[in-house]
Amino acid sequence: MIRLITLGLPALLVAAALFWIRPRRNGQARPAHSGSTITMLLAWAVAIVGFHPGVQDAADGVTRDLAKLVSNVLMLVASVSVVSWLMALNHEKTEARRRLRPRLAVLAAAVTVMTASFFAVPADRRWSSEFTNTHWGQAPALLHVYTLAYVLVMGHATYDCLAQTWRRSSQSPWRVHRAGLRAAAIGCFFVLLYLAYKVVNAGASIAGVELFPGGPRCTSLVTPYRCAFSFTAPLVGVLLITAGLTVPALLWPAAKMLRRRWERKTAQDLLPLWTDLTAVRPQVVLRAVVIETDPDVVLHRRVVEVCDGILDLDPYRSPAIERLATDAVARRGQDGTPTGAAIIEAAVVAAAIEAARSGARPQQAPTRQATGESARAGDLRAEALWLRSVSQQYATSDIVRTAVAVQRQAAPTATAA
Repeated sequence: MIRLITLGLPALLVAAALFWIRPRRNGQARPAHSGSTITMLLAWAVAIVGFHPGVQDAADGVTRDLAKLVSNVLMLVASVSVVSWLMALNHEKTEARRRLRPRLAVLAAAVTVMTASFFAVPADRRWSSEFTNTHWGQAPALLHVYTLAYVLVMGHATYDCLAQTWRRSSQSPWRVHRAGLRAAAIGCFFVLLYLAYKVVNAGASIAGVELFPGGPRCTSLVTPYRCAFSFTAPLVGVLLITAGLTVPALLWPAAKMLRRRWERKTAQDLLPLWTDLTAVRPQVVLRAVVIETDPDVVLHRRVVEVCDGILDLDPYRSPAIERLATDAVARRGQDGTPTGAAIIEAAVVAAAIEAARSGARPQQAPTRQATGESARAGDLRAEALWLRSVSQQYATSDIVRTAVAVQRQAAPTATAA
């Protein structure tokens, strides 16, 4: 299981990093924080690989407990990368760099102290040595200096992460962002649990008490039981922090892709109504300097032009056609439903288009537009959904075709009673 986790999770993180590294289409620039996002993802991927048994065996093959130094250093780098990412997100580029600089200096100092302390302790006195396991209270003081340096940097980075993620989780207007930031904050709690284990273990060692015996390397997430604190807690923290900070960012492109697909489909559904409206009222077509291909712009223009076209045909809205369509909808049991309302509106608009095309006189008392336009005012999506429903009925409903036929049979110069 440990091998699977320490290879599978880094693979996912590297895949996420490649998503941000990939070239953008149409020469679009990457988001301002993409560099920090890539660094964070790759740093955590490398940090988790450092826990892989194969990597640890290779490191320990060089010198005893080198795997501990490697994994601890990688964890510190990954933790500071989270702080860097949050600063890039929360501050301007210059300010973020200014705030990050002293933290990088502290990281470099801690790594130097840890490395010097590690190699200054003889191999037969390090954590996994028989002497240290047997005489826990006589562990070299430099091992505690090592732990102190590690805990100080990791603790400060975790506090930075916890404070920023929790504060932003209460400010973000997007639910997925709030959930992600809170997950990251919970991940910080697990990291703090891991750091508390380190401090307590060091304190017990100084007092000559063996709370967390050494021995074989972790064989599962909770065996030996110290692994629940030394391996599982930081791993869960890494998972929650990374997922909480990156999954919302990865969901955004997917949501954007789905939104663009919806915009293209809706604009296509509006085409039958838009074509006939602009044929009889070409003046409603907005003038464009260049041909727009962005789905959002195309849909926005089409909604505006359809609305303007329907408004311009208000004088031709026949009360007789509205009654005919209302009665037909009622006979089908669709009275009072959104579909029924769309059929009635489509029938009235279709008859108005036919009247304008044939040169009929305007109605003396034209019927009003379907209710609900005030509720949709300023809401492009709501207006697009309504017009799409009207356009679909305009293209397919036999009630609409009947309304057009009735209008066509009327004399061009006749007016409704």
